[in-house]
Amino acid sequence: MRRAALLGLSIAVLLLTAIPGSATTITIVNADGPGEGFNDPTPVAAVTGNTGTTVGQQRLNAFAAAAAYWANRLSSSVAITVHAQMNPLSCSPTSGVIGSAGAADFFSDFPSAPLAGTWYASALANKLAGFDLDSSTPEINAQFNSSVGNSTCLTGLNWWYGIGVTQPANTIPFYEIIRHELAHGLGFLTIVNPATGARALGQDDAFMLFLEDHSTGKTWGQMSDVERVVSAKDPGDLHWVGPHVVTASSILAAGRHPSGHVQMYAPAVLQQGSSVSHWDTALTPDELMEPNATPHPADLVTTQLLQDIGWSLQQTTGACIGDATTACLQAGRFEVKVDWQSTTTNGAGQVMSFGGQQAESDESVFWWFFSPTNFEMGVKVLNACTVNSKFWVFLSGLTDQGWTVHIRDTQTGATQTYSNTLGQLSRTFADTSAFTCP
Repeated sequence: MRRAALLGLSIAVLLLTAIPGSATTITIVNADGPGEGFNDPTPVAAVTGNTGTTVGQQRLNAFAAAAAYWANRLSSSVAITVHAQMNPLSCSPTSGVIGSAGAADFFSDFPSAPLAGTWYASALANKLAGFDLDSSTPEINAQFNSSVGNSTCLTGLNWWYGIGVTQPANTIPFYEIIRHELAHGLGFLTIVNPATGARALGQDDAFMLFLEDHSTGKTWGQMSDVERVVSAKDPGDLHWVGPHVVTASSILAAGRHPSGHVQMYAPAVLQQGSSVSHWDTALTPDELMEPNATPHPADLVTTQLLQDIGWSLQQTTGACIGDATTACLQAGRFEVKVDWQSTTTNGAGQVMSFGGQQAESDESVFWWFFSPTNFEMGVKVLNACTVNSKFWVFLSGLTDQGWTVHIRDTQTGATQTYSNTLGQLSRTFADTSAFTCP
């Protein structure tokens, strides 16, 4: 086994918050001192989605919510530890670093490594190995700029600690920034030096293997150092070609090649820390892992990229449990969920109700996005087993918002996904071979 330690640190302050997902636990190590950063005792009023009564508690609450976002999507039997601090980072009145995170280590040639001679971020390497390859160090290091809000740092801007809503004007969404930075720590980055094209200790990394320059047709693993330098500054031509992203990319209205490849950020002038290891700013809707913070970005292909590099998603078996965002059709066999995106925000579709009763039958369900009295779309799962041994799916909407319908067969684990691009009048689907009987 080989190891590439990018950042060395010692953990001196331990205040642990555990965030369990159904198969993943992410533990936050608050390494700030008393009275500062995540321990700031300054009183504040509660904000949307965050009931903390001090600045420090609201910061920790937002961090916990962002960690839970990934814990509830990715699957690992090995706990992930995040070393977190608020520190004064590089900043001026007009520009600055608002946060950074990355894997504390990279490992190769460990037990069960998918590819020999290939670096994997430590959290991913642990997941693939099935045990903690170094239990003495955290998997992710994260720090965020404590100077934001001062007159000398990004004048006129301040942190916003709300969760799940678009932030007010002149604020930076702390929750979204952490969600972004944790993805880097989980492996959304290459450790190739884009200025020289050199690979870390002469080895590939799991991320670079799915980078392709469309002008040459070569992947980064096939290129020389010089070719990688050129590719890192080739706007519009640096693509992600991983199969899970390609399959999911049809929902994008821009930033996607007809092949399904998705553009990566490769401006003509290299931007250290941003170039290559982010989605291109051309993506529409704005995606979580673009280099610039955008209001309430979507995760339409980011989770799929993590799947491409080796992460497993949460298991899709188990009974359907109906709630405000989940419908159970055909005697509970089919679980239906809807995600939606507007130009300013996104969220989970809500099952409509009238007089306290949810608007669903055993075959059909209706959804709202913005107002509980405003119908947006309907989904039907029809038992046609006597016709062609299939369950049929019909769905349509009365909206031009972006949406994705997820339907899961709880008996077999099979899933179907149907999507509509933001800005396009809702598509109608009539899938007469969606799921197999019985």
